[in-house]
Formats: sequence, structure tokens, C-alpha cells
Amino acid sequence: MSKRKNRDGYSARLSVSFTAEQMRRLEEILRVRARQGEMQHKTDLIRDALNLYLSHQDDIPGTRAAITRKLEGRLDAVEEQLQRQNDLLEKMVGFFRKRREA
Repeated sequence: MSKRKNRDGYSARLSVSFTAEQMRRLEEILRVRARQGEMQHKTDLIRDALNLYLSHQDDIPGTRAAITRKLEGRLDAVEEQLQRQNDLLEKMVGFFRKRREA
């Protein structure tokens, strides 16, 4: 195991092939960032892209997308319940107003 893997905490290894266009785009991103003073290894850029991709997958429990989808569902249910209670309250107020006026 290399020193970089031990230091960074990466223990699993994967070999991936890229098209020439994908590689050109990766290198361009690295050049732009280097000009901005942000030096980065190609592997770190690929890990960042993978982490961003994985965090947006709503079928993986615990990702931001999955949590957001679950919360949106719960908020919709709360809004529906609040609307039903509001409708019931309006009916009750109308009922008591009619009784008081009679």
C-alpha cells in the first residue's frame, strides 16, 4: 500500500478508462484551477466528481437527494393535513357565527 493511500485513507482501488475528450476536459479543469491558485491532483478531481454524483442519487439511503425527497414527502403530508384542519376550522367558525346571529 502506498504512502498516499495510507495518508488519505483510501484503501480500495479501481481502474477506469476515459475517452480522449473526457481526459482533455479533466486536464482543462485542472489548468483553470491551477491558474486560480488551486492545485489539485487528477485523482482528487475525479473523487470529488464521484462524491458529488453519489450525493445526488435519491435511491441511495442517506444521500442528500434521498433525505430531501423524504423530507419533501413529509412536508407535503403536513401541508395537506394543515389545509384540512384549516378548512375544518373555517367551517366551525361559520357554524358558530350563524348560531350567534340566529
